[in-house]
Formats: sequence, structure tokens, C-alpha cells
Amino acid sequence: MSVILRSLSPFRWIIFTFGRLLSYPFYKLKAFKVQDPSRGDTESDRAISHKHCTLQEGKLGRCSKYPTVITYRHIRADAEAEIPIPKFGEVIYISKGEFITRGGTAILERLPSGNVVKTPTPNPYFLQEEDDCRRNMRLEALIYKTINGHPRVPKCIDWDPTTCCLTIEYLVNGDLREYVKRNHETITADLRRKWAKQAAEGLRILHCLDIIHCDISPRNFLLDPNLDLKISDFAGSSLLGSMPSAFSNTRYRHPNCNWDVPRFEDDIFGLGSLIYFIMTSDYPFAEVPSDEVETLYKRLEFPDVCHIACGSIIEQCWFQTVDATDVYEYFKVMDD
Repeated sequence: MSVILRSLSPFRWIIFTFGRLLSYPFYKLKAFKVQDPSRGDTESDRAISHKHCTLQEGKLGRCSKYPTVITYRHIRADAEAEIPIPKFGEVIYISKGEFITRGGTAILERLPSGNVVKTPTPNPYFLQEEDDCRRNMRLEALIYKTINGHPRVPKCIDWDPTTCCLTIEYLVNGDLREYVKRNHETITADLRRKWAKQAAEGLRILHCLDIIHCDISPRNFLLDPNLDLKISDFAGSSLLGSMPSAFSNTRYRHPNCNWDVPRFEDDIFGLGSLIYFIMTSDYPFAEVPSDEVETLYKRLEFPDVCHIACGSIIEQCWFQTVDATDVYEYFKVMDD
């Protein structure tokens, strides 16, 4: 089912289209206003490269005013300590807890309470980008409120509309990608089937609420202490037809994916690749370069799944002939 972008006026659509063509971030104009309450590096000092110019006080800045590299320097909060003056290209970040990772939208830290706080990534060199991160966090908070709690979604602990910080439960076994990498030799067939069913169940809940995840990937599914799967990271998603800011990578993206209009079917394609990963511990066409994978997908050539017990449902996801409920019911019947 296609989602119509009801929130884009003709004028904004023109601006959005030209912004994409010119590779300039005009496309970040807000297509969907979210009311209150409404991915990742492994080191806190990892540098981020930027290519676009500044946008300050409503005027277009020049690239010379924007650092080619931004470094985030994490320091502990101390009432008696003086906050250092940042160098050009440096951002001083006051830590809230133990650093976990930093993605495109937020810095994730584990609080002394044990929960995880997501703080929108600060960027004083490009305030529009910083505003986008805050908008994405508002959207994620609104999605959590819309879901209103479910076993296949992490618990939302707190939302601060002033700072746009979202606190969620900490899931000790981390994300599915890393867990499978570490433990693929000992994962049983029953556990793999359970994960596949739970992944479909989580996506089914989102789609029933008119939420399109837009970035189905093993890194966006988390495991609790009982190794139950939970779908996460909604900051780049689409709610009620809103413009997403996240997109799946090549192996989880349909070749005819429309980058502008989010569709439920694109999530389903990603679900097929996710189930393939769950069942095989590997990515589709893992040894093939991404650009070649895209070419294969355009020819509707997918990995051989004849040797996989649930290969038929994976193929149906890739050909987009099923929805999330169909996939969930398929695995539910297998368990009965």
C-alpha cells in the first residue's frame, strides 16, 4: 500500500525535488510537523565528515565557514570544573553516562539508572542539521507514544520535550547483528524461527498504526535478557505519511524503492532480507559489492533460498506479495 505525502504542498514538493537534484539540504524542509511529546559509531571521539555548507540566520553560508571534520569531545559533568572552550571543528559534549554509540540523529549513553538516553546530536556549525536531529527525536517520541507499549518494542521510560532527550530501557544482549556475529555457531533453529516471527510481529504492529520503519536492518532489532526480539530506532521513520529521514541500505532495499515516498512494501522487502540474515547468519549476497547487488535486485535475482526451511516466505517478501501479518501468521503456524 502506497502512502501519499499529504503534508507536502506543491511549492514544497518543487523545492524538495530541486534540493535532491542539487544535493543541497533543502529537502530537509519539514513535511510533517510533530508536536511534543511527540545509526552508529563505536568511539566517542569518532570524526564525522560533512559536505554541505552552513545555513545561518536564514542566509546561505559558504563552505569555508563549515569545518570539513567535526570532532565530539565528551567530558564528565562537574559543577566545579570549567567547561573548556572548543577549538574550531570541535564540539564539547557534557556526558550523561557511559557512551554507547553515536548515530545520525542521536548520541546514546547508559545512565547510572541503567536505562539508555538518546540525546539529539549537537552541531553548532550547522543549526539546521541540529534542528533536524531534534525533530527526529520528537518524531521517535511520538511513535513510542502511538505504540503505547508492546512486547516487541523497547519500553519508553521518559521523554523531555525541552531537551528532546528520550530515555528507553537498556537491552543487555544488544542488537541482532552483533549478537549473531558473536554467537552464530550456537544459535538453534528454534531460536531463529522465534526471531523471524517476532520481527514480523514487531513490523506488523508498526504497520497497523500507519508507521513505516524505513530502515529494516539487524542493527535496528534489539535482544532482551530472554533473547526476545524488539524492533527499535524510529527517529528516521514515517508516521501517517510523514517524510522519513532514514533509508535501508542496499541489501535491505527494494531496487524500485522511491526515495521520496515511503511504502509499507519497502519494509516488507527489508523483512525478507532480515529473515534471510536470521536464518543464515549472513547478509544477502554477502560476498558481492553493493553496486552489483543493486544490479542483481533490479533483475529480480535474489539469493537461493531453497535450502532454507522458510525460504518461500523470504521470496514472497522480496517479491512483495505478502504483508507483515502474513509473515507473522506463517511463522505462528510453524510453531503450532
